[in-house]
Amino acid sequence: MVVHDHLRQSVGGLPLGCFLLATRMVPNSQCDPNDEDTSIVVLRVLGPTQLPNQTDADRNRFEAAKRAADRDEQWDDQTTTDQFTLNLLRFAGLRCRVLGTFLLRPNADDDWQLKFGADLSNFYSGRGLKVYKPDQETLAKIVNFIGRRAAADAAANRIRIGRVRYSASEKAGDDSTNVAVLADPTDLLARRTALFGMSRTGKSNTTKIVASAVFRLRSPTQGGARVGQLILDPNGEYANENAQDGGSIKTIATATDGAVDDDVVTYGLHPHPNDPGRRIMKLNFFGNEPSNWRDHNAVIEAMTNLVQGKEMLNELLSDQSAQYISAFRNLRLEVPVDWDDSTRTRYQRLISVYRCILSEHLDRPSTLSQCNLRNLTNAELRSALSSTPDYASAATSFNTGSVHWDLGRTTWRKMYDAIEDNGSGYGAFNANYSASHEGRDWHDPQLMVALKFLVQPGGMRLISRLSDFHSPDTTSDYADDIVRDLREGRLVIVDQATGDPDANEAAATRLMTKVFNAQKADFIAPQVDAVTGKIIAPPDVIVYVEEAHNLLPAKSDDLTTVWSRIAKEGSKFRIGLVYATQEPSSIQSNILKNTDNWFLAHLNNTDELREIKKYYDFEDFTAQILSAAEPGFLRMRTLSNPYTVPVQVDEFRAESTANAI
Repeated sequence: MVVHDHLRQSVGGLPLGCFLLATRMVPNSQCDPNDEDTSIVVLRVLGPTQLPNQTDADRNRFEAAKRAADRDEQWDDQTTTDQFTLNLLRFAGLRCRVLGTFLLRPNADDDWQLKFGADLSNFYSGRGLKVYKPDQETLAKIVNFIGRRAAADAAANRIRIGRVRYSASEKAGDDSTNVAVLADPTDLLARRTALFGMSRTGKSNTTKIVASAVFRLRSPTQGGARVGQLILDPNGEYANENAQDGGSIKTIATATDGAVDDDVVTYGLHPHPNDPGRRIMKLNFFGNEPSNWRDHNAVIEAMTNLVQGKEMLNELLSDQSAQYISAFRNLRLEVPVDWDDSTRTRYQRLISVYRCILSEHLDRPSTLSQCNLRNLTNAELRSALSSTPDYASAATSFNTGSVHWDLGRTTWRKMYDAIEDNGSGYGAFNANYSASHEGRDWHDPQLMVALKFLVQPGGMRLISRLSDFHSPDTTSDYADDIVRDLREGRLVIVDQATGDPDANEAAATRLMTKVFNAQKADFIAPQVDAVTGKIIAPPDVIVYVEEAHNLLPAKSDDLTTVWSRIAKEGSKFRIGLVYATQEPSSIQSNILKNTDNWFLAHLNNTDELREIKKYYDFEDFTAQILSAAEPGFLRMRTLSNPYTVPVQVDEFRAESTANAI
């Protein structure tokens, strides 16, 4: 593209990233929509390029600069360079990317409609095009054009996310880019969305705007759709009111038509003085004591929290490589399906040892004030233990039935020592037991895994990681409550600001497993509408993950984790994923390849940019992303955008509905 400085100045400049339009149509003339020339090519300015006379122009500039070196005037002053030469030097070449073509096509009603194709159907070497910089009205049509992949009602759902911004050094008083940029919140449904940028560059602010836009879909004017949203909040900025937001996103219900306060719920490890409705996110890791151990269903219900707590403990121990810990992580505590007397007794022993493991660092429920050892051994075993002085006290405890938890731990440790001690009376007892029980030992493999963990001081100390997530008085599972809230279309904010990072990660993983399994169950065994007979899809759920590099899998990580499955399989189960990080290169490439919506802020190193430039047309912006560290200055490409749009994102205000269109 060739441009003269005078024309460039008259249109307010041509910054990098600027949209331009090229066409052969003559202004104010009648055009045939079917004519090949009745089309407009959309361009983006990438930078300068050389013209055929570049060598002569450079020489003339050099000579003019030498003449002006010892003068106050610039080299382009009329007293330094003649007007003919200046005019030639003011022509410049601009390198542009062709984004596609606007053209008119008839719709189903035979009305002409503006369409966009992301390429060129033809070009001629001997025919030129005039290039125009769009005015505000035209620019609004360009940046807000709805692509083919958008939903049919995309225009109705769109909200303002910010305004067009081409550069960090905007010219004062220039209103040419004061054009609203709109986004469709339904683009996030069952899709992956990436927010990349350094800290304090606008990722969280953008998250709040899009989350509030999704929340406002429940408004009657937006269609009344309720979408469950889960925000995992590691720093507490979403769950708690703060000065920068004029409140917080948790107050969004008060500014949304058709919403009630109960549509936004917060969860946390501890009560908050400014959030009386906060739900405490803790488990009773001990479970409950069943009213009757022979009642299989009663035992399953009583062990629910214990089993779920063990899953969380497994995640907490995932960074440990010791063999006995790995074996303990693989230990399953689900109630066996077969429930004969022998199986029940073995399971009771296992639960007794597991509760002893927990009891060293966690408060016991009031219903479990003592360790229950009743009916876990027989007279022959107690006699065998009593035959060796070192283990006689264990026999006494087993005979007593209920003992203090400290004594319970000691008793089971002595039981382990007796099993391992070839000189104890246990060896002879077990030989007789095995002979009469088809070769089975009294100490089954599961019991030994638990006992080996119990006798390891290092392993026992790790149990303290559960402290922040344990409450002896809890009777329900907060994860089940959150899943129910999401499926009812609520915005759920989980405040993890006060928790241990490893424990928070384990809790988030357990929660996401619950969400994933619930959505998957609805997909595999869907309900059917009684009136229409159509299959009902799972309810839409969107999950927001801050500091995603801590949760989502890296390039070489296990791809079978729940986070990997949500990122790759979540779409078919109607799970949308919004992940934010300052390290795009840390995210598994398959996740990036399947990401539909992108928001790119400042990144400060070329390693991250090399990853970004692989996708779409982001290579056009890499230099600017590296250099321009302006908060809220993002490059946006969503499902309904046929090309990337540079945008200055609005500041989120909780009490305002300014973003609604």
